[in-house]
Amino acid sequence: MKVQFLGTASSFPTRERSHTSILLRYGPEAILFDCGEGTQRQLRIAGESPMKITKIFITHWHGDHVLGLPGLLESMAMNNRTDPLEIFGPGGTKESIKYLFQALHIRPNFKLSVHEVDTRTSKLAINTKDYAVQVQFLKHRIPCLAYSFKEKDRYRIDKMWVRKEKVQGLPALAKLQQGQDVTINGKKIKAKDVTYASPGKKLTIIFDTAPFADLAKFAKDSDLLICEGTFSNKLRDKVKDYGHLTVKDAAKIAKSAKASKLVLTHFSQRYKDVSELKKEATSVFKNTTLAKDFMIVNV
Repeated sequence: MKVQFLGTASSFPTRERSHTSILLRYGPEAILFDCGEGTQRQLRIAGESPMKITKIFITHWHGDHVLGLPGLLESMAMNNRTDPLEIFGPGGTKESIKYLFQALHIRPNFKLSVHEVDTRTSKLAINTKDYAVQVQFLKHRIPCLAYSFKEKDRYRIDKMWVRKEKVQGLPALAKLQQGQDVTINGKKIKAKDVTYASPGKKLTIIFDTAPFADLAKFAKDSDLLICEGTFSNKLRDKVKDYGHLTVKDAAKIAKSAKASKLVLTHFSQRYKDVSELKKEATSVFKNTTLAKDFMIVNV
């Protein structure tokens, strides 16, 4: 699982930081979380083709998170994309995309599926054979979602057993990894006897929210927690009015969630030097990194 930060600014882009967007590379998939202004240019600088994107998860419909979406979709259409694309977002996403297409005369020639996630009925955005994406409704000025990408647990075969029984390379091993019992050399082998579960990785992304208790529960045991660090704790009283987190808020979430690593992003333009933000965060949660545009984190 490879995570690349395409944009790390908040409301206003700067010379060093573009609007918010994160690219997740998982197997053959390229998955985008938010699509701020300039995202398709950032993709090209990163050496990633916009045509390879399979899914886009939108946290909310504020401009710094979605203004790159119409340009990206238009480029896909103009380049004769044929692969299907899925977009996920909060209530109102279907209508917003419809208006974008009407206003900008975008006519996609590929299958586009738009899914609105209603957290009142389900906290599951998508469930595939390899991973599931869950959501948490956030406390912001408009409907806003956090996303948790959880890889399915995998079965690993006991290597000592493989060497002892000299069964390297047999097709039956693949079935054992899928939890199926097999017969090898006339002997029935139960998957549970020669395999063990390897927990899947968990990535959680939390943008644009006031702090509340359920955030730590949602991010529990994340291998990587990506969280907004829009403001210093010195502005904590002002932050409440905007529905955002301070870097200390984010660090407290990471600590309570027992996350392995915290990466802060979505920084206010007022911070030319973010070293003070890092000091504030690491005073609460040591394994904290501050994101830069194009930074890569392997999970």
